[in-house]
Amino acid sequence: MASFKQYTLNNGNKRWKFQAYLGTHPVKGTPVKTTRSGFKTKKEAQIALAQLQTDFEQNNRELTNQEKITFSELYDLWLKQYRLKVKPSTVATSRRFVENYALQHFGKLKLDKITVRYCQEIVNLWHDQYKQYHYFRKVVGQVLQFGVQMELIDSNPMRKTVLPRKKEVEEFPNFYTKEQLEVFFEHLESHTKQVSRTSTKILTFFRILAFTGMRKSEVLALQWKDIDIFNQKLTIGKTLAMDEHNQIIIQEPKTISSQRVIALDVKTIKIIEQWRYNQKEWYFKFGYNTSKDTQFLFTNKFNELYYPQAPNDWLYNILEKYDLPKITLHGFRHTHASLLFESGASIKEVQERLGHKDVKTTMNIYTHVTPEKVRETGERFAKYVNF
Repeated sequence: MASFKQYTLNNGNKRWKFQAYLGTHPVKGTPVKTTRSGFKTKKEAQIALAQLQTDFEQNNRELTNQEKITFSELYDLWLKQYRLKVKPSTVATSRRFVENYALQHFGKLKLDKITVRYCQEIVNLWHDQYKQYHYFRKVVGQVLQFGVQMELIDSNPMRKTVLPRKKEVEEFPNFYTKEQLEVFFEHLESHTKQVSRTSTKILTFFRILAFTGMRKSEVLALQWKDIDIFNQKLTIGKTLAMDEHNQIIIQEPKTISSQRVIALDVKTIKIIEQWRYNQKEWYFKFGYNTSKDTQFLFTNKFNELYYPQAPNDWLYNILEKYDLPKITLHGFRHTHASLLFESGASIKEVQERLGHKDVKTTMNIYTHVTPEKVRETGERFAKYVNF
């Protein structure tokens, strides 16, 4: 249905215009109307309308077909776009989740069959089975939101779900006290002397990890050009990660704040220097020249970068052998922060040294300082109020 009308311009010339109803939007179900003007003759206006109607019908067919796509097909479209805006390691993490945990529930479903109720059932299921259930919900929500943006679905059902309350789980304290850290390094130094000269590498890794608060991925990406022995400092500007094809890559750190320079203590410098000497000597025997400043500090016997799992294995073996308190690699970062606070460092100083973008992250560690600090705080309060 259309109406044509002739009108007069300010200069006196005649033109034609029309108003027309083209049909109903196949996804939104709303009427689609249009107005066009500026035609010299009614015939031109009629031809333009006919072309508009043809284009609208063609687009309708495409949209109708698109509406029938499955979540798996939408995921493929989303992934192409996602690769353009995030780091390869982030793509790899998201792919592992979607392909291992989400596609089994959503993959074959048509988009119009994915309801809020069904999404809530799956979120509840994830909550019962996995600690990362909130992340699972987030990524599926991102995929479905992409469908909304592409006008393939009218709304995002995952966004309307309710996130279940996090389970109360008693967790082990994932940091060492000053005394526990000292015992750990006593055993590690003993282990280094007993095993082989290359174990200096493991000692160096954990010394840097514990005495700088660096992330595992940052330590594994260190090259000798990042170490300033004379000025006793270390520059952090990259991380080691895995891409979606399970290949090791070196990439920029998480945030701009993660790029930083850290001062090193004298003993850490000496341990690093000893490993530099041992690395050159040991790898030369196997035909590798490690003297260039682009050489990575930590490589396997083939002078290749370690997979991220390797330091986890080192730690597990040490904890088991010497029956030491449980701690994760990331726990050494918490340990460093806690001991910094105990030594009197300000929240701002700790935030900058650890490379936290958000001070809230630093504050969360501050609330989990060592028992000694908690006891001192209570005693200080009682002494102050004095009753």
